[in-house]
Amino acid sequence: MTRMTTAFVVTALCAAGSAYAQATPPPPPPPTTQAPPPAGQKPTPPPAQTPAPKPPPEPVPFPADAKMAFIDLQRVVEQSALGQAGREQMKKLSDKLGADLAGRNKEIQALQEKINSQKSVASADVINGWLKELDRLQRQAQFDQQNAQVEMEGMERQLLENFQQKVLPLIETIRKERDLWMVFALGENSPIAAAHPGLDLTLEVIKRLDGVK
Repeated sequence: MTRMTTAFVVTALCAAGSAYAQATPPPPPPPTTQAPPPAGQKPTPPPAQTPAPKPPPEPVPFPADAKMAFIDLQRVVEQSALGQAGREQMKKLSDKLGADLAGRNKEIQALQEKINSQKSVASADVINGWLKELDRLQRQAQFDQQNAQVEMEGMERQLLENFQQKVLPLIETIRKERDLWMVFALGENSPIAAAHPGLDLTLEVIKRLDGVK
């Protein structure tokens, strides 16, 4: 692997990993019902409707004489079927591990409340037994949390390896087809300050990755 290819792979993994690791947004709050206005008072008018979003701009043609291009790999992760499937896998695992940890925390909280409510009437031996069990549950919860973090990081590495194996050869194919010298990968530390919009091959990569003609 050449030095240039190695640097590209590192940048690709950083950009894709940032997208995979993004937290799932919280669910929206439940809708609230508005009480009817008092007699004689005019009802509050409904809020103005948000205008429809503008259609995306037409893609700019790729310059015929260009020898370089760039790709936003985070967009590839966010918008491609491959990336969305990976993000869904991460979400399912996160939800499962989160539910397991929440169950353990409820068990700890219930025992803690039991100790607090019974400490004035239960014997010292019983209280000591509960405290030992509480300590065991707390240590187990900490261990489970560490294991959950390791499991999440392992899945993220697996998804990034799969992303790399499928996306990087595709980018190289596009580079050869267009007879380009270099394809930059945009990321948090991208050296590109300004570029012709037609040099952006992100959408082409997404379409080919998803099998769209």
